[in-house]
Amino acid sequence: MCALMGLAFAKPISADFSIREFAVFSEDNADGWGLAWYPDRALTIIKEPVQWRASPHTHFLQNYPRLRSRVYIAHVRHRTTGGEPTHADTHPFARELYGREYCFCHNGTIEKHREVLPLERFHPVGGTDSERLFCHLLDKLARQPKDLLDNRAGWIWLHAKLRSLNGFGKINCLLSDGDKLVCYHDAGGWKGLAYRQVYIRGPGTHHFEDPQIRLELEGEPLNHGYVIASKPLSRTGWTPFKAGELIVLEGGKLRFSSQRTTLVAVNGEVKTKGTPTRLSTAPR
Repeated sequence: MCALMGLAFAKPISADFSIREFAVFSEDNADGWGLAWYPDRALTIIKEPVQWRASPHTHFLQNYPRLRSRVYIAHVRHRTTGGEPTHADTHPFARELYGREYCFCHNGTIEKHREVLPLERFHPVGGTDSERLFCHLLDKLARQPKDLLDNRAGWIWLHAKLRSLNGFGKINCLLSDGDKLVCYHDAGGWKGLAYRQVYIRGPGTHHFEDPQIRLELEGEPLNHGYVIASKPLSRTGWTPFKAGELIVLEGGKLRFSSQRTTLVAVNGEVKTKGTPTRLSTAPR
């Protein structure tokens, strides 16, 4: 299976990801990897059509402390459409719309994607159903008011659109414009998607881990946000998405869920019930 990971925080963090350990997923997803982040409003993507462990770029990323962003998207790929792995077919994908750089990655397969995903302004560079799905979504967004995804009505619209497209195949996906991270889980519950709320309460390197995955975060004190992953990256603290659920994260907050009745309002902020995770701190 392909694997997705997203980070959305209130303040920039340095992801000394040890997505060196996210590489565990790449053992079964040897057809490409990609990492996207927003140093400012502009998007940066590094990706290759090879296994994570086989790339010299990943050794640099694992040890580069100045890589900082509020939003990250990571993907490792097991191809189900297209020919031999190419850079063009490797996630994440990027396009500009209304002066924003959008980033997208997808886990799943859309059947007969050329027939069911008509295109207008945006066209794929590669041959994947995933990139075509991204282009199709942006075509639909281009027909809407440019601030559509800045409000609840727009999020409801996007959820309805993804649920409709989900009828043609399987969709787990992450979409960002640099401010928001939009996350959607397949309506049939295919594979998985989970989130974890994180509070960073002091300086140093903060991490949570299990025998397979280790995620390290270094950021400003009193930072907070969410981590999204195809599989929980530690033994506790994760909440699975509901089938067909769309969640919007912005500014380190959970702004919207399409169907989570356990959301509560606290001082005007939407939060999930339960206790946020405090990460352990270790010196560098």
